[in-house]
Amino acid sequence: MTRNILLISDDGDFKGFLNIAALTLTKLNHQITITENKNDGQIDWIIIDMDTNTENNFAFIKNARQSGQNRNIKIFSVITDITNEIKEQLFEIGCDSIMTKKEFMAAANNILLF
Repeated sequence: MTRNILLISDDGDFKGFLNIAALTLTKLNHQITITENKNDGQIDWIIIDMDTNTENNFAFIKNARQSGQNRNIKIFSVITDITNEIKEQLFEIGCDSIMTKKEFMAAANNILLF
């Protein structure tokens, strides 16, 4: 099964890490495709970095959830530091999971397999 992931991030290190994780899993016979193009066909998951373009990212998540065709897409928000206020706002607008970048990177291979 191929998993198509939309990555929204300006963090070069984070993007590089995800691409390496996807390549590793692909070598283990799991097909992971990571794109940064929002119009790149069928998307299964969205991983969105909340450290950059925060207001635009909030609006993007909200619009994705309100769109009928995107309701089943899993949305993962990653952020360097999470406050309870931001966590509540992200869950309210439709994120499925919120974690720090450190937590996400520690569990990336398991998360990408899910």
